[in-house]
Parts: sequence; structure tokens; C-alpha cells
Amino acid sequence: MTPLPRAAAGLPDSALALAHRQLGFLTTAQLRESGVTRAQVRWALTRRWTCPLPGVVLLGEGPLDADQRAVAAVLYGGPSSALTGLSAAARYGVRAAVRSPELVDVVVPARCAARQTAWVAVHRTTVEDPDARIVRGARLASPARAVVDAARWVRDDETAQSIVIEACQRRLSTPAELADQLALLVCAPGTARARRAVDVAAAGAWSIPEARLAAAVARSAVLPPPPLNPILSASGRRLVSPDMWFDDVALAVMVHSKAHHAVGGDWVATVEDDGDLVAFGIVVIGVTPTTVFRDPDRAVRRIERAYAAASARRRPGGIVATPRDPSGGHPLPWAG
Repeated sequence: MTPLPRAAAGLPDSALALAHRQLGFLTTAQLRESGVTRAQVRWALTRRWTCPLPGVVLLGEGPLDADQRAVAAVLYGGPSSALTGLSAAARYGVRAAVRSPELVDVVVPARCAARQTAWVAVHRTTVEDPDARIVRGARLASPARAVVDAARWVRDDETAQSIVIEACQRRLSTPAELADQLALLVCAPGTARARRAVDVAAAGAWSIPEARLAAAVARSAVLPPPPLNPILSASGRRLVSPDMWFDDVALAVMVHSKAHHAVGGDWVATVEDDGDLVAFGIVVIGVTPTTVFRDPDRAVRRIERAYAAASARRRPGGIVATPRDPSGGHPLPWAG
């Protein structure tokens, strides 16, 4: 962006400072407050300024980057607006929060109008978000609100679960915090999908393949309900957390994907971690995401055979598994 020289528009220092904080943008209202007339704005727009959204002026020209799009969308939404949904979740670092074609979601108070203009969708809400904050020049909804909105607005359960699980893994929020947001938005569209996603995260799943496998194992008449990703130790030494754990026979199920572990030494480390479990007498069975997605019953049969074999030996001592509490210690409002 190449800003228009101050003398050309007569902008005072306060307006230039505000434009700097807003990544080069000023609203037409802010320009008027700075003493710039409509005629001056029109003149500048024919030369070096651009108007990417109604009422939002960029003091320069050229394509907008992601940060500028976010700031422009919030300015378009108004002083009480905030980025939310996929747009905000992505800015918090949730890689699963991807939309194509890209659309920036903004939430505004119920007294404002819902609308969609160009690449901005404005949503009305009656639920205040006191934890909204400024991130890289744009006002963002709190992580919990952004993630819940993202999970509500996507079209399928798998994408919603991916977003929620990743947000919990990155410690942006906990299932309990997400459940609190859902309780406030109970009548809003899409809450059932978001609730299912939060339930999956609350059960301890760290990935979609794990969630799929856990659902398949739950249908088994042979296997007991296993905790997911427990904290495992042996003889006082912390071990890698198995994706699924059958404590009565010390059986660990690992869902291995080179797509997630092939960077650098991650894949080697994963194999070595499995070896550490075996060294303590733990039976380890690996399952690939491909098998889980294509033939989950086959994966369950393999686990059932491994469970029977592990049952035939004496369980090794000194192994302690502590279930994780992904809900942050608080029951979900719709649980039990």
C-alpha cells in the first residue's frame, strides 16, 4: 500500500495515526471527523485511494493481504463488530478453519443489520462476547466464540470436529468453555453440529481418525470402553500417550499417519515411542487412518484379536494410566 501524502488530503496527525493502526484504512465517518469533505474523498478515490467495501477507504491501492481484509471487514461491520467463525479461528492458528472461496465472517449486535457485501458476511447476535480482543489490527471474537461459530457454520460434521479438536489441542479453548458458548447460543442455527464436535473433543479424541475408530470400537461386543490419549507411565517414567488404551490387558492402539509424522524426525520418533511401550511389556497395535476410513470394522477386528492375545498373558506391572480431563474439570451441560 502506498499512502496518499498528508498534504494532498489535509489529514491531521491523529487521522494518520489512526490509519496506521488500522493498516491503512479509515471509514468515511472517520474521514469526515478529520475534516475531509466528501468532495476531497471522491477526488482522492479517482487517484490513489481505493474503496474495497462500502464506507471503508484504503489510503492507497493494490490487493489486500489477509490482515487488511480482516481489518476492512471489521470496519465495515461497525464499531461493535468482531471477526468470528472460520475467519477468526484461522487467525488464531486453527489450520482446519479454511473456507474457499474465502469469506470473512463478522458478528454485530442484534440492533444492527445482517448483510453480505463482496467478501464479507455480517451476522447478528444477541450474545455479548466480553473476551473479544484486538489481534493484528482487527477485533476478534474470543477463541471459544470463534471456534463455536466456525463449527456451527460449516456444512459437515467432520470439518466441525477437525476445527474443535485442533482448537482444544492448541489450548485455545477447552470443551467446557466451548460448551458454555453453546449454552448461550442454544437456539442459534448449527448448534447441534457444534455440540457433536464438542462431544468428540470432550471424549479425548485428538484427530478425526481417532474419533472414527472410537465410534467403531464402541460397537464391539468384545472390547471394553477404552480411554483416549491417557497419560501413561511405567516405573515412574512418562511414556508416550496411546491413542486408545485397554488397561486391563495393557494394550495400546496407535493411529499412525505419515501425513502427520513424516516431517523431520517425527516419524522416526513415533516408531521409537512405540518401541518404548513394547519394552515395558505393553502390547502395541498400529492402525492407519486409511483403514479407519475405508474399513473400520476391519480395524476393530484387528484390535479384538490383539486384545484376546494380550488377555492370554500376564499383565505387566508398574504401568499406570491416568485418563485426561479434556473438559477442563467441568461437566458439559448436556452430559448425563
